[in-house]
Amino acid sequence: MSQTLFTDLYLPLWIGGEIRGRVRTDLVDRVAAFPEMATVESGLRLRDDALDTVGRSAALQSVAVQLRKLGLIADWRNELCAVLDTRGRELARCERGLFRTLGLQNRAVHVNGIRTDGRVWVSRRSAIKRADPGKLDTLAAGGVLAGESLRRCAIRELWEEAGVIRELAREIDFPGVIIHSLREATFGIHDQQVIVADLVLDEFFEPVGRDGEVEEFLCLEAKAVRSALDGGEFTVEAALATRECLERRGL
Repeated sequence: MSQTLFTDLYLPLWIGGEIRGRVRTDLVDRVAAFPEMATVESGLRLRDDALDTVGRSAALQSVAVQLRKLGLIADWRNELCAVLDTRGRELARCERGLFRTLGLQNRAVHVNGIRTDGRVWVSRRSAIKRADPGKLDTLAAGGVLAGESLRRCAIRELWEEAGVIRELAREIDFPGVIIHSLREATFGIHDQQVIVADLVLDEFFEPVGRDGEVEEFLCLEAKAVRSALDGGEFTVEAALATRECLERRGL
């Protein structure tokens, strides 16, 4: 996303004294009308001068509810995610669906399932999923919930999406790779830190979907995975995590 697009179509949103979001210009007046918000010369500001984390959370959640009533949240999840400051400290927590409308940065863990023979487990998203139905994905992936560690998120998603038992999921490796994904989405911006993780699996492991989000699992040669990546068959974030893994491992 270009700097011009930021300048022309989005205005900054200040939270906790920092720019933590971007609001589409055609939505600014609606958001500014909420009592929790103030208009400043450069954009919008959450009225949080005297608020702590709990107070900010309540204010942002109120904004989320009001935007939902206006039909301006594309995907309400009933999940709380954390808004972090530039040092990684929690400023507030609010409905996950609010993040795109306000252009807040979220985090997601993507787990690459690598077999000991070099083949790769990938999943195909259910045809009834609201986002990217039928697209290929990593073995398991999901947003980091408020108060949740990256490892706990990975273990939870591995069990829910691929049936990986906790004892095996604990072997997950975080190579320290974080990829920034930034793109337009319904009503706003999808701004996400893609946290890459690997799980090495033996040839006897067979993933089993448990939450209905996966249509099928495919065990592919690295060459076939690269072909699918080049053909645009993966979701945007899964493609970033998968390609990085293949390159790092020399597959």
